[in-house]
Amino acid sequence: MELDLANAKEALSGEKSTQTKLFLVDNFIWVLLVATVLAFGIINGPQFFNYSNLQFIVFSSVMLSFLVMAEGICLLSGNFDLSVGQAAGFAGMLNALLLTSWAPWMPWWLGVITILFIGALIGAFNGFFIAFLDLNPFLVTLGTFFILQYATLELSLNPISEGFPATYLAIGGDTIAGIPIAIFVLVIAAVLIHILMRQTQFGSNVYSVGGDSEASNRVGISVTNTVFWVFVISGVLSAFSGLLFTGFLGSATPGMADGAVFMAFAGAVIGGASLTGGRGSIVNMIGGALLIGVFDAGLIQTGLGGNQVNIFFGVLVIAAIIINRYRQNIRDDLLTPS
Repeated sequence: MELDLANAKEALSGEKSTQTKLFLVDNFIWVLLVATVLAFGIINGPQFFNYSNLQFIVFSSVMLSFLVMAEGICLLSGNFDLSVGQAAGFAGMLNALLLTSWAPWMPWWLGVITILFIGALIGAFNGFFIAFLDLNPFLVTLGTFFILQYATLELSLNPISEGFPATYLAIGGDTIAGIPIAIFVLVIAAVLIHILMRQTQFGSNVYSVGGDSEASNRVGISVTNTVFWVFVISGVLSAFSGLLFTGFLGSATPGMADGAVFMAFAGAVIGGASLTGGRGSIVNMIGGALLIGVFDAGLIQTGLGGNQVNIFFGVLVIAAIIINRYRQNIRDDLLTPS
């Protein structure tokens, strides 16, 4: 009897230890984020923590967070979207033209709704070819990338910086009690997406499809519809990022979102999204966006040039893939009975 009790206690202790290790593996991004902040605080000194630098980190991270969520939800479904950055740039430029030139009489909120609808159409375009025609997501979204890049340049070759409604600019760049309004917007969006992914049948379907699409199909889940709506949501989130970007800058430029897709991919993967689908947390992916924001601000403060920073972020993308592989291996080892 005493031996059975001892064995039970040992088994319970081992289970708790495994759960603790799994928690640390799944939420490693927050440990890495704190370590990175402290490292740049040591390297750059007190100026790293001054208000203007922290504000830059917050604003850039908020805008990137929407792209990370857009990319992340695609990764969760076992797909990916190369067009998220260009969709953001196109949305920002189109909204700038709507509010300043084409329809200055239009209420800013109606312009926002219009652009989000267009973002949904971009996502539906991708989703139709990928979900219904079963085409390769890499090739489809790469094609959309170039289409949107060309369309953005056709809209305007010059920056647009005048005529924006004050309320619209406030959402992207103002604060309430010292806290950027964009943070409140992100928190609301993140909570809604988290609930969608964790508390609804749709979210459960996304994880299931990402984990094993064939098995999902056999149990009655519509893989086609799930993937289609994943890309629609991705398009909406990408467009919203473009709106915030324009509001923060107070202008729109043709190349303002160039390279953003790589940062979105890195943020999602470092934040725990599995490259094979079916694993990941929206909250942790936002942690990945914050990490990239910290790196961006920290590297700029060190005096590195734009090309040098780009080299570093190229290394970061590769590191994200390596981290993803080792994290999955460690997780699988912990879940494998000894």
